[in-house]
Amino acid sequence: MEQYNFLDQLEKLKEEKNLDEIGELLLSVISIYSLTVDEVAALSYYMFNQALMNPTNVRFIEDNFYIDVNDLGIEGKLSFMQALVAAYVEKISNE
Repeated sequence: MEQYNFLDQLEKLKEEKNLDEIGELLLSVISIYSLTVDEVAALSYYMFNQALMNPTNVRFIEDNFYIDVNDLGIEGKLSFMQALVAAYVEKISNE
């Protein structure tokens, strides 16, 4: 029964795309596994890198930003992530 509720919660999060609720779910996972700050940082980078290297995102970034993400090292990817976060924060602060 608990697994069913969890799957329902995931489906609800998918439909609503509420980043605060998704963040809370991820924080629960981090807490359950007692991840340290460096492990959370590594996990955050891993998730960003996986999304960044998605073929659809690679094409979008190349077409719109003229950046070949395959040429970026960790510093370049983190700088790109910082720019995206800054743009997102500005976007939501204007809503």
